[in-house]
Amino acid sequence: MDSNIPLFLRHIAQTSDAPLLLEIDSANGVYLTDTSGRQYMDLISGISVSNLGHSHPEVVKAVCEQAARHMHLMVYGEYVQSPQVKLAQLLTSLLPSSLSQVYFVNSGAEAVEGALKLAKRYTGRSGIVSFKNAYHGSSHGALSVTGGEWLKQPYRPLLPEIQLLTYGQAVELEAITDKTACVIIEPVQGEGGVIVPPEDYLQQLRNR
Repeated sequence: MDSNIPLFLRHIAQTSDAPLLLEIDSANGVYLTDTSGRQYMDLISGISVSNLGHSHPEVVKAVCEQAARHMHLMVYGEYVQSPQVKLAQLLTSLLPSSLSQVYFVNSGAEAVEGALKLAKRYTGRSGIVSFKNAYHGSSHGALSVTGGEWLKQPYRPLLPEIQLLTYGQAVELEAITDKTACVIIEPVQGEGGVIVPPEDYLQQLRNR
């Protein structure tokens, strides 16, 4: 079998200077299998996308059944599509009664962008508080509230009025004022080395 690695390097934009270059042929359960038959354990589940394991038979069955009926039709909010309606109903059944609608997006970064815009529009405020060592995505707004300066510097200027606090330091919560539209936070930080805050920190943040 001819390797696709030369074509990958030529036509796919790499996200690092040293891509792993594992040429994956198939995946099942927790294992990835490359084109030479060697197996690798996937410890991040495709960044949590395949959290039931790769090629899970129930997931494959559901995908095939849905694809045989219809796939993408139109942006949601226009056509009534049963799978979206049922998923929204399930999600909202797990939320407080005041949260009765779902806005589906295709990535975490897009969800962050939507949340920032919604907070600014709803409050009429423009200040945003985030935290050092946080990662929220690579689009413009999401990058603005990400904590790593090395990620942000090549793209400045980014959104204004962003304050970055030290995660877990309750005294810094005073930076949240009546000009703050929202606070965006990862309850358990990953980019910063899996940082868990003091036990009462999130409650203090909520109170503030």
